[in-house]
Amino acid sequence: MNRYDPERETSRTTGRPSDEPAPLLALIKVTPALPVPEYARRLRALVREALDITKDVDFDDESADDISTGSLPDWFLSVTDGNTDLVGDSPESTGKRHYLTTRDSNAWDVGEWIYCFDPGLRKWSWWDVTEDASGHACIWVDTKGEGHIPCEELWWAAYVAGARSAADLTVEHAEEWAAQASAGV
Repeated sequence: MNRYDPERETSRTTGRPSDEPAPLLALIKVTPALPVPEYARRLRALVREALDITKDVDFDDESADDISTGSLPDWFLSVTDGNTDLVGDSPESTGKRHYLTTRDSNAWDVGEWIYCFDPGLRKWSWWDVTEDASGHACIWVDTKGEGHIPCEELWWAAYVAGARSAADLTVEHAEEWAAQASAGV
């Protein structure tokens, strides 16, 4: 059983993983601007669609530049336009505002964002999103135990799904994930 198998990874976006987790999982703890179950549903749907879009793409082929991203959620497409303009107080606009303030002053373009889902480049695999006792959304990814990985596309997704803030990525024992209920399923 390979945790990095695209089909298994996609299945983990729809519900609690049935696979045995790696001993260590990476965690991004988020304070969302909306209820955790709603935030988790948005994030799961976004990641699931990105995985679906990229599972059959040959990123070494020049036609990979023309990946169709129209099936990504409308709320995501509305803020992933490369512009730093901020309009309204929707969860995605709130998240974009906080991302631009805390992570990077440059907004993502949807083409460059989806390209980062190239399985040959991506250093993380989706695991789950849970809610902790403090009401935070906990985004769990498998990084093969690595605590410092390139994953800015994941940060962008976490923020524009509706995060007010997000703590730095940490590596935790899988038992912490197992003690929490999955959210947004």
